[in-house]
Amino acid sequence: MKQQFNGVVAAWQRFWFDPQQTSTLAIFRIAFGLVALGWTATLGPNLAAFYGPHGVLPHQIPDGPGAWGVLDIWHGWVAVVVLFAVTLTAAAALTVGLFSRLAAALLWIGIVSFEHRNFLVSNSGDGLVRNLAFFCMLAPSGESLSIDRLFKTRERFWEFPERAPWALRLIQLQISIGYLTAVWDKSGNALWRAGTGVSYSLRIQDIHRFATPSFITHSVVIAELFTYGTLLTELSLAILIWNKTLRPWVLPMGVLLHLSIDFWVLVGFFSYAMFCGYIAFTPPETASRWILAARDRVRRIRSRGPAADADGDAPAEGDAPAEGDAPAESAQPNDVVPTPHSTPPSTPRLRPQE
Repeated sequence: MKQQFNGVVAAWQRFWFDPQQTSTLAIFRIAFGLVALGWTATLGPNLAAFYGPHGVLPHQIPDGPGAWGVLDIWHGWVAVVVLFAVTLTAAAALTVGLFSRLAAALLWIGIVSFEHRNFLVSNSGDGLVRNLAFFCMLAPSGESLSIDRLFKTRERFWEFPERAPWALRLIQLQISIGYLTAVWDKSGNALWRAGTGVSYSLRIQDIHRFATPSFITHSVVIAELFTYGTLLTELSLAILIWNKTLRPWVLPMGVLLHLSIDFWVLVGFFSYAMFCGYIAFTPPETASRWILAARDRVRRIRSRGPAADADGDAPAEGDAPAEGDAPAESAQPNDVVPTPHSTPPSTPRLRPQE
């Protein structure tokens, strides 16, 4: 019994605290930073209408315990603009890895403040972006592929220091538990149990990106296929995503599911935030190999220059010919090479008669 307990403790220690390369975390930081940058930028056109003192909700309404925010303390239009600018700057700084932990903290505070300022315009995608920002704040997200890394050690920029992955594990658990919660909630809904849950959502016209063809919404077979297929896919993602052998099979199913949702329904940045969560399941050695391969590819392209052939076989200017290649015949200084639009030197040009 003691041996089994020690084995459980050792597995727990390995899962949360065994150091691993931070390459996966670096890719996640960049991808999530871009999503957070887009999320914040989309607030701009409706900043006054949604969050201003003369908008649809002039004052913040208490939304339960813990509904705090900067705009609950600092009121007015100036506060809204300053908070927007700080949040946008923090998202950009997190993307490039400049003061990464501070940038993630400011980003999280900004997202929380905007969500609590007007809960009427928030959705589940906003909540996921908020949670991922919080986990990014806890993680050593600036250890690799960042300006922080460049300032710290320029000559070792392309290395990925090993750190405890517990913050990355929290991101993985967020994705898995999120799918489990979704399946649990849907299984308790009569529409989903009857096989009409997806059909019902596709009939709500005001949240559609594109009009759904009637043969989809009126077909019982298609409705049940989509509804039960969604439940099966989400359950598979919640459980099988932890299996390294099955993960490459279930993740494409999740990508297809969320792309279809984003295509038909206006769900904000929910699908893109989920894709960022998928990145957290990439093995560190695989992420490191991808990063270094991309670096080498860029270096080869830059070394060849713009004159290289599209297939990449043309050598760069100044490269020595390959072994066995015949040397190119060079023209002597006195040689005359005729062109299609030139007159041969043996044929004099005639001046027109005046």
